[in-house]
Amino acid sequence: MTVMKNKYLIWFILVFLSNLLIYTQADASVLRNILFWKTKSSSVKSPTVDKETTLKAKAVYLQLEGDNVEFDQEKNIYITTGMSVAHIVDQDAILEADQIIYYGSNQEIEAIGNIKITRDEVVSTGKSFKFDATSNKYLLTEPETKVTGAVIKARNAENRSEKQGGGLEYSDGEFTLDEPIALAQGFGSKRKHPKTFYSSQKAKQSEKNPGWEGVSKNRKYKVTAEKIVYDYAKEIKNLTVYGARVHFDKFSLPAAPKVTLTVNSDENIKTAPLISPTFGTQGALGGFSLGPSFNFNLTNYHLVSLSPFGQIGDGAGFGIGGKVGFHGPTTIAEFAYGSLKDRFTGEFRQKLFRDDTEFRAGWNQYFDNGFLGRTLPEYEIGIVDKRVVKFPFTEGGIMLRTTGNWSQADVAILPSRFEDFLKEEGSPKDLEKNAFKIEEQLAVVSKPLFQIGKEKLNTALRLKSQNAFRAYSTGDLQTILTGGPILDNTVGPATFEIGYLQGLVKGESPLLYDQFIQGKQSVLLDGDIKLHEWVSLGGYGTYNLKAEEVVDRQVRAKIGPKDFKVLVNWDALRQQTQFGLNFLFGQPVEFEKFLILNSLRNVSGI
Repeated sequence: MTVMKNKYLIWFILVFLSNLLIYTQADASVLRNILFWKTKSSSVKSPTVDKETTLKAKAVYLQLEGDNVEFDQEKNIYITTGMSVAHIVDQDAILEADQIIYYGSNQEIEAIGNIKITRDEVVSTGKSFKFDATSNKYLLTEPETKVTGAVIKARNAENRSEKQGGGLEYSDGEFTLDEPIALAQGFGSKRKHPKTFYSSQKAKQSEKNPGWEGVSKNRKYKVTAEKIVYDYAKEIKNLTVYGARVHFDKFSLPAAPKVTLTVNSDENIKTAPLISPTFGTQGALGGFSLGPSFNFNLTNYHLVSLSPFGQIGDGAGFGIGGKVGFHGPTTIAEFAYGSLKDRFTGEFRQKLFRDDTEFRAGWNQYFDNGFLGRTLPEYEIGIVDKRVVKFPFTEGGIMLRTTGNWSQADVAILPSRFEDFLKEEGSPKDLEKNAFKIEEQLAVVSKPLFQIGKEKLNTALRLKSQNAFRAYSTGDLQTILTGGPILDNTVGPATFEIGYLQGLVKGESPLLYDQFIQGKQSVLLDGDIKLHEWVSLGGYGTYNLKAEEVVDRQVRAKIGPKDFKVLVNWDALRQQTQFGLNFLFGQPVEFEKFLILNSLRNVSGI
């Protein structure tokens, strides 16, 4: 989840304001004016100026610049006006204002009018700024702090005393995101699959970064918090929200007394709530599983999950099971057992060379097999490489999928109807139990040959081709060529794709689990219909014209407001139920206090 980039927030709040200003004492008598010195009245005398000298404070070097710089020797006051700038040289931090005043007698710095503080490209503005070096206190009124990813607006911003734990505290303000964030995108599903929660059209959109078009314009609720504490020294679990409430028109609900989240722009950071749910079908374990998942960080980038669960199967059968998972930036490993069918499942994935090249091994585990759908071998060990080659007149280019693996089939782990389809397409007496396979898949979709209609009523014609070339250690070769027209349609609240694919199959596969069951002549339908702002229904299916039977059949639903959807998908062929959650957050959060900490220096007072 990415709200703020830590480094920018760190430097502005803690280094500039806390580490610099609270230690600054103006104990020198000479200020540097890069432009010129000017005396406006006889009572104010110009000091002797050494252009190579800067004011040396307790911890830093300070430069004062201005169109006009005045010095009252009796009162020991320096005043800069007109393009006034205070430059903290050592830290390259700049304070700009219409007027900057230094009171030598009590060691106070005051800035008035169009306050702007810049540190490492982070900019804060305010109405007035005061700093008392003797008490290490400063105050910025009506501040607006812009950091990469967010804006903080508040009534006041001031540093806390060391007894309070230090840091910078905003009061009575609002925290607003530059861009909305996806707190969950298909969360709860084992693997994102194009047909699981999205139609082909929507799948492409779901891969993009979230935008404001996904957030409700008319807010039905607002979020408030008593206090938000952000600790920039922590990579994970660094944002804690106290006393959060969700307010509706006439009532409000407490969200939680305390919620700890991770705010980090590093996409390799792995984090999850301490307790999250496990639900839905778990691989080939059978039945429906439900239970808690306990998540622990080994490092900032590696997460271990432990999940005990109960199982409910057909015929009111019950079982128990459990799952252990390890998730890292390049490695995923899971191992599970369910007593309902007395079966184990497991998988291991390791990225190689580049993000799109992966070593994978599975045991009774569903694996994605490109346009041939999710397949279920008993064992599989191999390498998968996916890449896209740009090509004119295509949408997204030519998609290539290269695999090399050893696999073994087992009829016992397959759902009955899935098993029947596979046997009908293959020759059971000729099937081998295991074999090595090398396969190249090539898929391409053309740009629209024609497109007519408007936003609410339109259609577009494309050509689609999906092909596979296979070689087995048994000496078998198989070529699968498919292609045909696809119509993308929008009719009011319905968006759907309907197409016809003509197939040509040469040769045979010696393995049961990877038979081509879609048929040499098939019709496909994939789409969704929006029944209400809160409810959408959809599905995916293929109809084998030769067998006169539906092969693939999935039904899905999305339930909830625009930016908070619960997802459900039922795959009838594979007997798989999947649940997910889409949560897009872009609402401003009103707070009473927003505290920025550096736990390396401040370890108490939260």
